[in-house]
Amino acid sequence: MATQQAFNEALLKLAIMMYRIDGKIRLNEQELVDEIADSLSWDGVNSITAVQSQTMADVREAIRADKTEAYLAGLKDALMFNKQKALDTAKQIMQSDGEEARKERRLYDYLRQQLLV
Repeated sequence: MATQQAFNEALLKLAIMMYRIDGKIRLNEQELVDEIADSLSWDGVNSITAVQSQTMADVREAIRADKTEAYLAGLKDALMFNKQKALDTAKQIMQSDGEEARKERRLYDYLRQQLLV
């Protein structure tokens, strides 16, 4: 069973993936991810800043290699700790800029229909 800290780390990684997936980084999406990060209780071995930095690199690579679903599948166990919050967070980011990019919708649908069921 995942821990709260594992969930928090996975949620942060999911949030970063959702806002980076369409290749259009908008300020309101970045601010929302920052708000999510600020709201997390953090007691991980690595600082939240270190996790964010590493996640940015990992997400860029997953997108470049077209392995976004595999990346998210690696977060599944931790996200299942609170799957509704994970889905709500992904949806919030997807809709935060007033438009749903096709890649954002596809990733959200994958989460909702296949991964977090």
